[in-house]
Amino acid sequence: MLTNIILANVLMGLVGVVGAYVAVRFLAKNHDRLVFLVSFAAGSLIAVSFFDLLPEAVEAHGDLGVILQFVVAGILIFLLIEKALLYYHCHDVDCHEHGTTGMIILGDSFHNFLDGVAIAGSFLAGWQVGIFTTLAIIIHEIPQEVGDMGVLMHGGYSRAKALAYNFLSALTAILGGLIGYYFLRQFEQFIPYILALVAGGFIYIAAADLLPKLNHANDSRWKIFLNSLCVVSGVAVIWLLAKFVGE
Repeated sequence: MLTNIILANVLMGLVGVVGAYVAVRFLAKNHDRLVFLVSFAAGSLIAVSFFDLLPEAVEAHGDLGVILQFVVAGILIFLLIEKALLYYHCHDVDCHEHGTTGMIILGDSFHNFLDGVAIAGSFLAGWQVGIFTTLAIIIHEIPQEVGDMGVLMHGGYSRAKALAYNFLSALTAILGGLIGYYFLRQFEQFIPYILALVAGGFIYIAAADLLPKLNHANDSRWKIFLNSLCVVSGVAVIWLLAKFVGE
């Protein structure tokens, strides 16, 4: 059973890295494409929060009011963490970019960790449940990882550095799988709160960091339209996956 959980999480991580590599090949050095992926990432992060993380948290906990309190807490926590990153590591006009990329890495690591816990729990429920859950998470991860790769490169990371950080964040899924396997029963009551905190963090990243970039990245109506379309596409892709794959 433990072997299946580890293999499933490794497979999920590899798919994320391959998706990031495809993004690197597609982006090349085209700034407009970077902005388009930032737009897609903003939409996908918002959608993941409202269509995936929050419904799971509410279903597991049962009290929407409590979950929303933790969402607000997540927004505030990510705000404070970002400001701390900016204060201690940045001393120039490009600081905001570094804070945003740090939040993406942190948020993605938390999300991958929770995916690992989910995979462990599903395999403990049955191998068929584990396989279908793993496939659903893999399909769900592809657009998010591609979007995250765009944000990292837009924030000034080289292709190699962005790919390395993407891979390292994917490794947290294995850690989540191991912890989920050994301690899931003890930690199960805390999972809804963690989901809500991560949802709040993703909402903060999208609303406070990514979407404002689009107001300064466009110089024509056509680009404004394309960026808006990418945001809507990010929401639509995650919504479709949540509706048809997550059922």
